[in-house]
Amino acid sequence: MLVIKANKKAIEIAVQYLRDGKSVVYPTDTAYGLAVDSTNMKAVRKLYRIKERTRKQPVHVIVSDLSMAKRYAKMGSEEIHVFNKFLPGPLTLVLSSRSKRRSFRLLSAGKGTIGVRITKNKIAQALTRKLGRPITTTSANPTGGPTPYSARESFRQFIGKSHMPDLFLDAGPLPRRKPSTIVSMKGNKINVLREGPISKSQVLRVLFSP
Repeated sequence: MLVIKANKKAIEIAVQYLRDGKSVVYPTDTAYGLAVDSTNMKAVRKLYRIKERTRKQPVHVIVSDLSMAKRYAKMGSEEIHVFNKFLPGPLTLVLSSRSKRRSFRLLSAGKGTIGVRITKNKIAQALTRKLGRPITTTSANPTGGPTPYSARESFRQFIGKSHMPDLFLDAGPLPRRKPSTIVSMKGNKINVLREGPISKSQVLRVLFSP
């Protein structure tokens, strides 16, 4: 495991790690996340081992912009409207997957969906933009562990584990915020899978506002 201070050079190193199929712990606008290249099947399998997560549990992704989201998820006018209103921000939209990649089938736990978001964190934005592909955004801890709000908190949870992240980008401690709201959406049908900073009523107001 390598821990480096998050700066411009570190981001370049992290992007190369991702291109090489390795895993990176990085800050978001909620907590520290665990990234791999979501299009790399070997890297996604490695992510599940690091997380000690069953393949029945989906993992979401961060995209750089709407254009990238539309390459991997099916988005109609309603989905695009909500996406543009709340992202970047603490909202994950679970949409029907457009990708036929095996890695995306695994990330969706076989459900044919993909959760997408854009984080306000500049480091996370730089990673997706420079990689040119979505990165995973599950929390940087073994399944069942506490949500990490610093690289140190994440690092400590992996000490002694058989599988651990390859690189930690240390951007210091983050404010302790709720994880992102997760909303499953198909047209104007909304289902809140996890309550977070954005409420269902806020999404509905945007969706049905004149």
